[in-house]
Amino acid sequence: MKKLLFILTGVVILFLSSLIYREKVTPITTNFPIGQLEQESSSEIKLNLILFFSIKNCFPCLKVIEILNNPPDGMRVIGIVPERELPSLCQIRQITGARFPIYSSTRLRKYCPIYAPTLYGIGPDGTIYFMLSCVGIEETYLRGYLSEFMQKASYLLIEQRRR
Repeated sequence: MKKLLFILTGVVILFLSSLIYREKVTPITTNFPIGQLEQESSSEIKLNLILFFSIKNCFPCLKVIEILNNPPDGMRVIGIVPERELPSLCQIRQITGARFPIYSSTRLRKYCPIYAPTLYGIGPDGTIYFMLSCVGIEETYLRGYLSEFMQKASYLLIEQRRR
């Protein structure tokens, strides 16, 4: 039984890493309505990190919030929670430690992922570049992934600002 569990865990990790570390991927063509969430527009923001999560997610999965509380330069983090949880915003912040703006998913139902928490990487014009399911192992790869993404996709993000 342990051997089967070990094999299944390995398969899941390989699958997730193949989703996470794909190079030369064409961006998803649906645009995210980033303008609905922005309170202030900044030319310094190159990438928006949108985290769909719920207070009911497993604690290890919510550890990604610790990383996102201090985003790399040029990135902004916005949290999205289910509509029914927004009245408990103080409790959400207290339990998760989230220090970034948090909004309701009311107007974003079309973009709500099946699995939460999920982190979207969205350009300034709303282009969705990646979606990462947060499964509790983000500490080991997320900072490196974001750094590598910014290096490899900088030409895409510069083009967006010119439009």
